[in-house]
Amino acid sequence: MKTRPPAGPAGFTLIELLTVIAIIGILAALIFPTVGKVRETAQRTVDANNLREIVKAATIYAADNNDRLPDPAAIIAQSPAPVTGGTGPFLWAGILAQRGILTDPAFYFAKNDPAFSGTYPTAIVSPSNRAVLDSSFVTNRVLSFEFVGGLRMSDPPSTPVAFTRGLLATGTWSPDTGTYKDTGGHIAFLGGNVQFYPNLTEAATQLTLNNGRKGTSLLQALPFNSTTASNPRVYATPPAGLGSLAGTPAEKAP
Repeated sequence: MKTRPPAGPAGFTLIELLTVIAIIGILAALIFPTVGKVRETAQRTVDANNLREIVKAATIYAADNNDRLPDPAAIIAQSPAPVTGGTGPFLWAGILAQRGILTDPAFYFAKNDPAFSGTYPTAIVSPSNRAVLDSSFVTNRVLSFEFVGGLRMSDPPSTPVAFTRGLLATGTWSPDTGTYKDTGGHIAFLGGNVQFYPNLTEAATQLTLNNGRKGTSLLQALPFNSTTASNPRVYATPPAGLGSLAGTPAEKAP
């Protein structure tokens, strides 16, 4: 009598394989966006910490500079200028590096920023001449933050010092120029706190002005003196929101 060899392990049918693949696809569709969201949130936390350190560095600079925070206009007006080779926001960061307070260029770039190339500059000021901005920091660079020049330590703690690039006069972040597009952004204040403002309709009324009122433009949250032309200015690398290379002046609150 002939006997049959023992049967091998049963294989999967085509339907079973397709079912497994479909389940994996569904799970991936559910998990991947969540993982991406977690990574974005984690990176925004890093950016908030960087902003906090930038403001801290600016206050340290002020302690040795008659209580005045970095001011590109004042830097240019000096003869000779302590830092050259750039304009506006680059000088704001450059004076901190020139004084040896904050020398790491990575603090000024957010990984989530579409304008960031993924490669950090080698230095903020030239290693061979600390009075000159390093070309890798200024050439074809878009900083992820905008900076306020012309502030004093005596200004209210609620005064904005730096914020995520792309904030508009409407109080919301630009979908075209925003570091996080229209998701929102951080604002770092003179008092040392950093707050994230989501890009919602009500975000336009969240900025408390120095006079206790609320408004839509951060420019109105800056100290303003109608009798002088040397009011604070917002500096940024284009394309930006409120700021510009030459500086956008503060506005009188309504």
